[in-house]
Amino acid sequence: MNRFRPYYKYLLTVRWQFGMGVLAGLVYAVASGAGLPLMTKVVFPMLFPDHNAKAQKWWVVMIQEKLHLMEIAPNQLLIITCLWIPVIFAIRALAGYANSILIQYSGLRVVEAIRTDLFTKLQYLPLSFFKKNKSGDLLARLMSDTEVLRQVIVQNSSDLIKQPATLLSALGFLGYLAMENRSIFVALIALVTVPVCVMVIRIAGKRLIVRARSLQQRGGDLTAALSESLQSPLEIRAYNLEGRQVGMFRGRVREMLRLTMKVARYRQAISPTIEVVAACGFAAALYFGANNGMRLDDFITLGMALYMSYEPIKKLGMVHSQLKQGAAAAERIEFILHEPEGLLDPVKPEAYTPPSKSIRFDNLSFAYGEEPVLKDLNLEIPIGQVVALVGPSGAGKSTFAHLIPRFYDPQSGSIRFDGTDIRGFAKKDLRNSIAVVPQMPSLFLGSIAENIRIGRERASDEEVREAARRANAHDFISSLPEGYETQVGERGDLLSGGQRQRIAIARAFLKDAPILILDEATSALDSESEGMVQQALAALVRGRTTFIIAHRYSTITIADRILVFQQGRIVGDGNHETLRETDPIYQSMIGSQFLGAGV
Repeated sequence: MNRFRPYYKYLLTVRWQFGMGVLAGLVYAVASGAGLPLMTKVVFPMLFPDHNAKAQKWWVVMIQEKLHLMEIAPNQLLIITCLWIPVIFAIRALAGYANSILIQYSGLRVVEAIRTDLFTKLQYLPLSFFKKNKSGDLLARLMSDTEVLRQVIVQNSSDLIKQPATLLSALGFLGYLAMENRSIFVALIALVTVPVCVMVIRIAGKRLIVRARSLQQRGGDLTAALSESLQSPLEIRAYNLEGRQVGMFRGRVREMLRLTMKVARYRQAISPTIEVVAACGFAAALYFGANNGMRLDDFITLGMALYMSYEPIKKLGMVHSQLKQGAAAAERIEFILHEPEGLLDPVKPEAYTPPSKSIRFDNLSFAYGEEPVLKDLNLEIPIGQVVALVGPSGAGKSTFAHLIPRFYDPQSGSIRFDGTDIRGFAKKDLRNSIAVVPQMPSLFLGSIAENIRIGRERASDEEVREAARRANAHDFISSLPEGYETQVGERGDLLSGGQRQRIAIARAFLKDAPILILDEATSALDSESEGMVQQALAALVRGRTTFIIAHRYSTITIADRILVFQQGRIVGDGNHETLRETDPIYQSMIGSQFLGAGV
């Protein structure tokens, strides 16, 4: 259990419920391990007295004297004695119920806390992490693997207390029986099989962990494939990929089935193997007990105690198998928890104020892997200037823009606001002063008003409507049956591309940030809407430092300055008229009326 020690901090918030659950489990264990055998030892002799059995007589006499049962009529005594059976089972049942409910509650709280911590960590990891990892696999780690870990931390922790307590209670009662009947050899014969059971558990556990790792990895791949398929219905139908997707999914499901059956074979083999070993021990006890003159009622009691000894061993075998699966789940969870955030805030961030003079890029270089995307860029952008970034696909335009809000940090060089490196500011403060309108904006589940209000959460309804008007979105929103309360659906799929784009532009209007990044914010609009939004954008960029990643010639008409990118370098810098006369790359782009989407 040392492997899971770091996760036990999650039990602190439910320590009372968990503690009471464990206590109830101990009551259940004692009632099972010692209570049931003791019941057979006490109740049966009182119901079926054997006047020739001296070894039993003192039990009956003692209990009758202590409880004043000698004065009770035989029929009433019979009723009272019989009631002991349901009383013992009732105590056992109530304790088992309390243990189950309290442990389940603790487990749900634990998995809630682990998932929250994982989700929180994902929110602060850099964009590069999501480029390298499939969203479906991350989802599987967040949901499936945390559930496995919950089982280990809470349920198995309880069983690791409850089952050994049941075992010790039963073994203690076995020892008592052996001493009372001077047949300790019988009990020892039965207990010799316990180490054999432990060996079975260990062998199965070693094989389980290898299969469990593979199973959970394949589970992540399956979730990733499913997520990918559900997010791309148009492309699948457009390219007739239905059969291909079904075939790939079927193959992954079959692989999951194969690995699941391997895990199941090892897990399910533990219980029957222990039962067979226990039966051998019980048969040996039966043989030697019969040879030593053990009475039937004593042997029934011994059998009950032996059963209550091997039952917890079986359950501990299942716990051991779950611990192995839990170790594999913990590895997958820690892949996220231990991932360095990369873009850390400074220990003592500087007080942030938006730049009032310039944004400067000094010897700026950046690479996603080995191949550099930006190389030794040096330039200065005066505050209030509208800058268009143009160039062929992969030239580095989007990467350049994404460095400004610190979505990434450069490998070398710096970005400075009025001479201060932006890495000296808290990311939250920096990003509060920057509005971004991506080429493919994401809308969140909720209403249109809620999605616009992401720009400023406490904005009034009238401010939301005004932002929509300026983004040329108010008319189409008002025409919808529920207006601003219309639900946008998953990722905004209930709206058209142009409508999603205008809602994203409305967010930027509402945020009213001094720095603006537009990743071709008009690309999804028809010609009529584009003209009106261009007018809105012209008003939006006025007085703001704006970076426009331009994919269309029409977009750069509002720019004061144009930067031409090629292979990670700025090869042209000027206004439209100057570059049209002097820059051959810009000339070719203008000639084709197309500015390719970039990295």
